[in-house]
Amino acid sequence: MHWIALVAVLALIEYMLFVFMVAGARGRYKVHAPAITGHPVFERTLRVQQNTLELLVVFLPALWMFGLFLSPPWGAGLGALFILGRALYAWGYIRAPEKRELGAMVSFAAVGLLLLGALAGVLRMLTLILKGAG
Repeated sequence: MHWIALVAVLALIEYMLFVFMVAGARGRYKVHAPAITGHPVFERTLRVQQNTLELLVVFLPALWMFGLFLSPPWGAGLGALFILGRALYAWGYIRAPEKRELGAMVSFAAVGLLLLGALAGVLRMLTLILKGAG
């Protein structure tokens, strides 16, 4: 589970980088808090941060459950794929909204596989428990 923990920490560090990018964009484009609209590049930077936060809510529990109930190495690999996808998403989206698709697809695929794997692992464990109880 050490690899799962490393990937979780790296995903949170990436998210914090996105938070700092928003703060930098606020200053650069003079969008004063609490405003969330203004310069288009600021708005796209903010969307990267917000969209990543929305996915972290699903990603982190799915990552840990996948690692716990199925496979830590595969979970860590899928988690690394998520981090890469988010980086591609940010790089593309901030430059031009139409360039976000690859990163979005990679991120969603990683989260989807983590969720399906977590479900399969939990169901497998429950099946073993129920067989042992019967």
